Amino acid sequence: MEPIEEPTGDSRLAERLTTATPEEREQLLRGLVLRHAAEILEAPELDEESNFVENGLTSLRALQLSKALMNDTGLEAPLVAIVEHPTPTLLGKFLSETYEADAA
Repeated sequence: MEPIEEPTGDSRLAERLTTATPEEREQLLRGLVLRHAAEILEAPELDEESNFVENGLTSLRALQLSKALMNDTGLEAPLVAIVEHPTPTLLGKFLSETYEADAA
């Protein structure tokens, strides 16, 4: 499957999330998590399976990641969720499941 580029701008992302299949939605959110985490952790080599804590996640950086994700998606990414889902793949899946639960 070819990677899906996440759109820029909140309205485009919201539209993409609404029309995406569950798999596409998870991929979009995983990419968004990866982009924000790499920026916040100042770790450009971060990949989808990289552990946030092993790459310098602190409580302040977790809060920044939580706020960035909420600003872009409107979904809550509580600090405990970031700790319990410590990679972009796991956190993207959590956000996708949260989106689907909220939409139901």
